[in-house]
Amino acid sequence: MALTVNTNIASITTQGNLNKAGGALATSMQRLSSGLRINSAKDDAAGLQIANRLTSQINGLGQAVKNVNDGISIAQTAEGAMQASTDILQKMRTLALSSATGSLSADDRKSNNDEYQALTSELTRISQTTTFGGQKLLDGSYGTKAIQVGANANETINLSLENVAANNIGSQQIKTAALAPSPTGLAAGSIAVTGNGQSANVDIKAGASAKTIAAGLNGAIGGLSATASTEVKLSVDETLTKGTPAIAADPTATPPVVAVPAVAGKPANFEISVGGASVKMVGVTDTASLADQLKSNAAKLGISVNYDEAKGTLEVKSDSGENIAFKSTDADAAAVSINIKDGAGKYAAADTKLTATAGADLIATGQVSLDSAKGYSLANGATGTSVTTLFGAAQVSSEKTSVAETNVNDAYNAQNAIAILDKAIGTIDSVRSGLGATQNRLTTTADNLQNIQKNSTAARSTVQDVDFASETAELTKQQTLQSASTAILSQANQLPSAVLKLLQ
Repeated sequence: MALTVNTNIASITTQGNLNKAGGALATSMQRLSSGLRINSAKDDAAGLQIANRLTSQINGLGQAVKNVNDGISIAQTAEGAMQASTDILQKMRTLALSSATGSLSADDRKSNNDEYQALTSELTRISQTTTFGGQKLLDGSYGTKAIQVGANANETINLSLENVAANNIGSQQIKTAALAPSPTGLAAGSIAVTGNGQSANVDIKAGASAKTIAAGLNGAIGGLSATASTEVKLSVDETLTKGTPAIAADPTATPPVVAVPAVAGKPANFEISVGGASVKMVGVTDTASLADQLKSNAAKLGISVNYDEAKGTLEVKSDSGENIAFKSTDADAAAVSINIKDGAGKYAAADTKLTATAGADLIATGQVSLDSAKGYSLANGATGTSVTTLFGAAQVSSEKTSVAETNVNDAYNAQNAIAILDKAIGTIDSVRSGLGATQNRLTTTADNLQNIQKNSTAARSTVQDVDFASETAELTKQQTLQSASTAILSQANQLPSAVLKLLQ
């Protein structure tokens, strides 16, 4: 290499190495002071993108865990309120059972109903005041909302809540109309049941009792329950069984009285059958005498007999819904009138008289009451017109009777309230079941999110964080190179001075 003064190649080379060492030293110091291997895109462009994506995921997962915990808190708050509502419904059901028994007076039932109505109001108050963060949960305004449970868009779990106010929960009901007694009973047919995403066809045999009809409908679709009972009102026309006295003519009366001859009466004789057991009623002269004979045979027939002496009313009931059949044994059986109660607890306006022909039958088919928490419908099936006969139309849809519409003022209303309360309890249980499943899902999700967040953080650390052991070794190396370069640069800068030796 030529010896020159203007250009000192050795010095320039040494300066370049010194600058490299200084730059590398600065980079090492920045990494060690920040703890990050990547402090700018120039450090690792691809690594920077990976680290930022991981940071977005980690931050999103952290917020998702908070969202999940809020969702769990909402579910727990709602379920706690619904537990209180269930406790109230259970107390109301106890009061209904109390009022349904015949041992209570009207005043006792009124006391029960006062407490029953107060509990109804509290049931509604709970639904209207249960809130989370100012948001009402059980008044129907919450509906279904998505809980964000992921770091990315549309990663959600739905949380559903329903209105559990007393005026919203209850039973979807259909009740049979009043059926007039007939010689052959109900005609054969079929009933198509649709609801709750299901459908079924129930065959009805000729002469079927309310008991067998209810048995076929019970559980035909999910959640549908059917009950049956047969209650008839009996009366005796005493003018036929005891006769009427003669009336003398009185032309001077205003208006004039026409003479009426005496009419001889004759006691009625007929046979009554319930569920295969039969008993003959002999010498019936009035409603009281018929009540006495029925009471004596109540156990054999499997019926309950209610005779109100003050009002002169006689009611006979088969709690299981068996047909109650009547058969004339002589022409005087026409003195006996029959009226069947319908599913709404009402009797028909007109009575049906037992046919005044020996051997003639009249079959009383009882009432069927259907209850479900969800809506459903009935229609005439492929054969016959059973729905038209039983329910008054070719197709009928259920109507909701809410808890708020019930009372326990009398035994009939109390019995109906029990069925409605059972479905209301079932509705709340169904909502709580869904909440429980959602809570378990959210809890599992939170655990999984935390696990993913931990692993993502570890992955980001591998890409972004500085390895202090390696970087301190690099720092020492660059510090040493910088010191050496500085010393060599000093020597290189002295090289041109050798030219002075040549000029001496």
